[in-house]
Amino acid sequence: MVWLLGQRVGHFLAVLFLSSLVLTLFLWASPGSPGKPRVDIDFSTATVGEPACFDRSTCGTLASMPEGVPSTVAIDVGGERVVREARFAREPGPGFVQWFFVGFWGGLFQGDVGESTAFLEPALTVVARGAPYTVGLVFAALIVSVLLALILTAVLTWLPFPSLRGAIRSVLLIVSITPVFILGYMLQTQGVLPFEMNATVLAACVAILFLGDGNLAEILLGLEDEVRKLRSRDYIHAANLRGASLWVHMLPGLLLPVTSISAAKVAFLLGSVVIAERLFRVPGLGEASLEAAKEGDVLLLLTLTVFITGLVALVALVRDVAEIAIDPRLRRGREDGG
Repeated sequence: MVWLLGQRVGHFLAVLFLSSLVLTLFLWASPGSPGKPRVDIDFSTATVGEPACFDRSTCGTLASMPEGVPSTVAIDVGGERVVREARFAREPGPGFVQWFFVGFWGGLFQGDVGESTAFLEPALTVVARGAPYTVGLVFAALIVSVLLALILTAVLTWLPFPSLRGAIRSVLLIVSITPVFILGYMLQTQGVLPFEMNATVLAACVAILFLGDGNLAEILLGLEDEVRKLRSRDYIHAANLRGASLWVHMLPGLLLPVTSISAAKVAFLLGSVVIAERLFRVPGLGEASLEAAKEGDVLLLLTLTVFITGLVALVALVRDVAEIAIDPRLRRGREDGG
């Protein structure tokens, strides 16, 4: 069991690190790369021989340093003298290893990855301020979806009229596949939310999240399928013959499916919450990510990615731990194979 837990924790850490590494590689190759020269050279203190760049592909050392503020600057690039206007001269940007491993991950362990250029405050502060809204909305919508799906599953399972069951299920599925942005628009007065942040707005966000984009429908269909499988089990048949409550006997068997379905839905809800926060002006991570993308704030984008990926991976880790703790077959399988 300890080996299985260690394996799951190792997978969690690998997903967290590799996702940030892949995103950084993409960002590094983009026009807005964090390695791009950005800081203007201070000609009052600059000296010949100092590193300097005109752009990422034209970097070298200052070849000359005229008195005062020069109109043109010469940079020695691999033995070739390149002369351009002084306003294009920049200090070299950070290297990949320095920025990603030392600056970002080193800063993450120290609690300060740097300042967000979009918000002009520490990136971790921006994430910490928006996280309670986003995480609260996602898990509130998930809990409501699961509870409502369980109730609906119980009603549809024991409803004596098949045609009525089919009609109710069809209506629920049609309503549930409505996109989140359409549900949000329908809850607005004139297409634009004029009201301030309050409990009603947060409740509206939860409502469109658990109902829209097929979330409730997918959970309902998944639970109905699991209930059908459980009803075919011998111990459920035996409980039925004894006149015992079938739900009392089936609920333990539904624990693992509910855990797996919930873990899978977290990632989808995190995508939908961006739309909900935008529609309802909720200052969560969705709003922060849109602002970071608009302003080209690479550091904040990477910080948000690590947090969201870590949240999804953590939920998957909790699911795996629950499966190991509840299902003895997983432990026996490892012992038999080892």
